[in-house]
Amino acid sequence: MSARYNSVARLVSPGRFILACDAVSEELPPDFVRIRIEFCGVCGTDRSFYLGHRDEGYPISLGHEHCGTIVGVGDHVTTYQVGDFVAIDPNFRCGSCRYCRIGAGHLCESSTINWYSNRGYAKFIDIKASYLLKLPEYRSRHLGALVEPLSVAINATDISKCTLAEEPTLVLGAGGIGTLLIFNLLEAQDGDIWIYDKARHKTAALKDLYPSRIKILDSADDRVFSVVFEATGSSDGFLHGCARLAKLGRLVVVSRYHSDEPAIPDRLPWKQPNIYFVHLNGNGDSFHKAAALMKSSWSPDHDHLLSFHPLSNIDKVFAEYGSDHANKKIITME
Repeated sequence: MSARYNSVARLVSPGRFILACDAVSEELPPDFVRIRIEFCGVCGTDRSFYLGHRDEGYPISLGHEHCGTIVGVGDHVTTYQVGDFVAIDPNFRCGSCRYCRIGAGHLCESSTINWYSNRGYAKFIDIKASYLLKLPEYRSRHLGALVEPLSVAINATDISKCTLAEEPTLVLGAGGIGTLLIFNLLEAQDGDIWIYDKARHKTAALKDLYPSRIKILDSADDRVFSVVFEATGSSDGFLHGCARLAKLGRLVVVSRYHSDEPAIPDRLPWKQPNIYFVHLNGNGDSFHKAAALMKSSWSPDHDHLLSFHPLSNIDKVFAEYGSDHANKKIITME
């Protein structure tokens, strides 16, 4: 491997990214690979750091929905080789702690160990090979950036045990994770679905893709649902989900609340609901499912839900986040 310089977008304070230029060593730890990152999705968690709702110290590198090509392998790596196109599951799983043993590796006791040089808003990353999944040949490489968030959506769907053909189902929020929830539900099952987002252009874009299977909920409509997926990222969305829930209903919370933790409404217990908080992508099986579903079902028409932005414009992407009408934003490294 020849020496390179790495461009890394670092958040140095709330509302301010800088592009740093780091020297890259020619040496790799024996169980690491070096990846040239090609695409990285923008997640609501990244935005919460940008807004200052989470503070884990600055500067910090962000981006965890990344994919790219392996350009170097350590001496002990045998399962991957230079040229492999891979997605990165950001969840470290030791394989031996109590949570890993019971199939809850996303809660691994060693999950905070970060075996990588930086996160996904960068040109290169050095990372332990256990984080990787080799991807199939996609019609376009940007689909790899959707694998990790889709794996979270698949895990949420699995937890819900939702059956569209038999249960009235609502997805609140049509941003990145909400869009992938809707995509997974409609591609994996028969039946229709209700959706709601304050940004009507986002629900309209999804309705255009699935005109006979999506129903857009009007805020004045007082109907209730057996299953509600809450993916708005706001406490107002959580309260809306509680209000829409039928008796004995299932509320599946995919949002991560960083600035305004919601309280349980006083009357909600009367419905005897089941509430599930989805954390990451579960035991990791959903990562493989997501890679396969992107290959089989994400069409060129679905690409109209996406917008693409160069790494050099990352500060503008976050500063003008609300003015971009795409359901999902992706940073490109080219």
